[in-house]
Formats: sequence, C-alpha cells, structure tokens
Amino acid sequence: NSSETIPVFDSGFPVDFAFMRIFAGSQEWYTSARLISGKRVWTQSDAAESSLDGMTFDSNSGWASKGSPSTYNWGNTYQSWMWKRHAGMDVICYEGDGVNGRGIAHSMNDVPEMMIVKRRSSTEDWTVYHKGLNGGTNPYTRIITINSTGAEVDMSSTPEKVWKSTPTATHFEIGSHARVNTDGEDYLALLFSSIDNISKVGSYTGNGSTGQTITLGFQPRFVIIRKYNDAAHWLVLDTTRGWSSGDDKYLLLNSNAAQGDYEVGAPTSNGFTLVGDNDYNNSSSPYIYYAHA
Repeated sequence: NSSETIPVFDSGFPVDFAFMRIFAGSQEWYTSARLISGKRVWTQSDAAESSLDGMTFDSNSGWASKGSPSTYNWGNTYQSWMWKRHAGMDVICYEGDGVNGRGIAHSMNDVPEMMIVKRRSSTEDWTVYHKGLNGGTNPYTRIITINSTGAEVDMSSTPEKVWKSTPTATHFEIGSHARVNTDGEDYLALLFSSIDNISKVGSYTGNGSTGQTITLGFQPRFVIIRKYNDAAHWLVLDTTRGWSSGDDKYLLLNSNAAQGDYEVGAPTSNGFTLVGDNDYNNSSSPYIYYAHA
C-alpha cells in the first residue's frame, strides 16, 4: 500500500516470516523474518543476508515499511506471502557449532514434514528436507536445493551429513555439513507440517492425464510444487494472482523472472487438479508440494 509507516503489507496477524516481490516483472524474492528484522535473503540466490531497513516487523497486523527516508515504493505492484509461528509453522535462528549430531529444538509440538535451512552469514545454498523425498523412505538421507533446478541428492555416504535422522515433535538433528552447521555461522530454519483444513505437506506421482486430483482436505489458495528426481523449477501458484481453470499465473521460487502463464490445473473444494503430461504431471515422475488454505 506504499505506506510511509509499517505495515506496507496488511495481514491481520503478527508476521513471523514472509516473501515479497514484484510479480508482473523481473525481481528478486525479498525474504525476511521477525527474528532477522532489518535483514533480507533471496530464495533464488545463495548470497548471504544483507541489511535492508524496510524489512520491518514492528507491527502485529502486517510487516514492512518504506524504509528511511521513504526509500522503497512497495505499492500494489508487489505481493507478499506471510506466515506466523503457530501450529504447522516455526521459524528458528541458530549459530552453528560444527557438532555432527546436534539437536535443534523447535516449538511446533508436531513432527516437521518440510524444513528449509539457509546459512545467513555467508554464501550457501538453501537446503530442503521434505518427507516425500526418496519416495518417502528415509528422506533425511536426501536434500534438494531451492536456488537450483538440480534433482535431489543422496547424502547418506557424506561423513558430515546434513540431516542426521527423521525429525521429531521436539527436535531436528543436523550433521556438521556447511549447509546446516558450520561452527560460528548463523542460520535461518523454516519448519512446516500438515494441519487439518489449513496446510498440507505431501507428494504425488504424475500420471500424464488431465483430471488427476491431489486430495488435501481443503481448498488451497497457495501451493509450491517441485519434481525432485530430475532438473525442474519450484513452481508457485496462488489464487490472488490467478490460479483456476485455464492459464495459471505462475512464479518460480528459484528465479527472479516475471510471472508467466502455464496451465497446471485448478484448486477444488478438496485439493487441486492437474492437466495432461506437463512439467508438473509427467507420467511416473515424483513430485513434492506444500499447500495452504
């Protein structure tokens, strides 16, 4: 809303983590959190965090300001996607200690099904755990990267490890790998789980046929989808920009490109459908997703 004061983006709740960007033009994914207020990272880049005074979390009903003195024109050409720490989502900052097998406590009271970790203090890739990787069998032995189109990587024989075990309702265990636990480095961790009628972390196998339905138990407004056994993009769809039958307005979490038109499918009252043999429904290809009502 180009507000001179916080909030630029109105949420109606305290914002603990958010993306924002111009959606109809080329731009980075400005990404920040209450715990790193005044800093930003970009999901399409491995760059370290840097200061940006508009990354402000001093409101209980939204976030961001135009900066001082009125530096940023964050008006209605921008969109923000916002979360609060609660059931189904947590945000954690921690300092690495290099200990292989370190446990990091979280407050979800539920098992994280997707975890995203970014080393903030220096250059490093965004590293993802998802319960659907490796076909759902020992997914902690695999990683996939947000700022890349690369397929999942088997880390089981890497001595340093990234994830040491399946996360629990109180902790997730990390190795000493630089992606998650270099001594003295600062990290940001985002944790997600499925909550009935609110959010779903899941996977599916493409069948190449129009009409395949992914059942969530609710009507989604937002989804991220990624094919994980091959080179692919992180697809972002939401109903605010346009996700329905016909051409869908898509963004790519790993790219600063402007939104494009691509017919993926449509949300339904109980999930979402997929159309024929396209990039997000290739026959026999495995996909992971995160969806929110």
